Amino acid sequence: MGYYPVFWEMGDRPVLLVGGGNVADEKVHKLVDAGARVTIVAPELIPEVKQYVDDGRASWIERPFEAGDTEGYEVVMVATDDGEVNKQVADEARSRDIWVNAADDVDNCDFILPSLAKRGKIAIASSTGGSSPALARWLRERMEEFLSEDVELLGDLLAEVRVMARQRDRECAGGCSLVRTPPPLLCKGCPNRISADTWQEAIDDELQALLKAGDYEAAKSRLIASLGIDQPLKPRAAEVADADKITADVAGGD
Repeated sequence: MGYYPVFWEMGDRPVLLVGGGNVADEKVHKLVDAGARVTIVAPELIPEVKQYVDDGRASWIERPFEAGDTEGYEVVMVATDDGEVNKQVADEARSRDIWVNAADDVDNCDFILPSLAKRGKIAIASSTGGSSPALARWLRERMEEFLSEDVELLGDLLAEVRVMARQRDRECAGGCSLVRTPPPLLCKGCPNRISADTWQEAIDDELQALLKAGDYEAAKSRLIASLGIDQPLKPRAAEVADADKITADVAGGD
């Protein structure tokens, strides 16, 4: 297997979920929370899954899976303990070029679901390639311990200041002839470019101590200063070259 890790945009994506038991419960709430349009096919649902239907957050086709049920969906998830059903659903989905996942049935999966630890906007995923669910759970619990309130605040702070940095980039790019396609990814030689290393260095012990102490505004001011966002834009390379040419022309004229 050659799994490639990815976070998939599920907003408004039509998803077919086959099965209505405990495994379906594990899947449906994450799909719904991600904004997917979920349709469940199952002869019966456990109360936890049916609640999503009763709340209007998912649709229910009250019968076993039938041939043709995968038509019109972009993702299919199978949550049954019946290998024959898993294969039937997977074969049909694959024949329509639809990606399919079957719980605990790697042979009938085009993708597997990682173990996920999430807090606020931050999500950390891990996987054992399907080889050890016990280890996957152990890793998730360790990651949940790591995702403290301080880490969540750090994520919020970096996101807020990044917006400011991107606005500064747009100001720099707006008068630079070297910029080509938006968004303005400033060239490596630009004196106003904030490098990835600079961002990392700015996440220092003092910044984290301010967040731990609950002083968000002081942490924000420190991060802005560390990145130089509060400083005037420096002359761009093209401007410096033009200025040097004008100086040379004037000197030549004398």
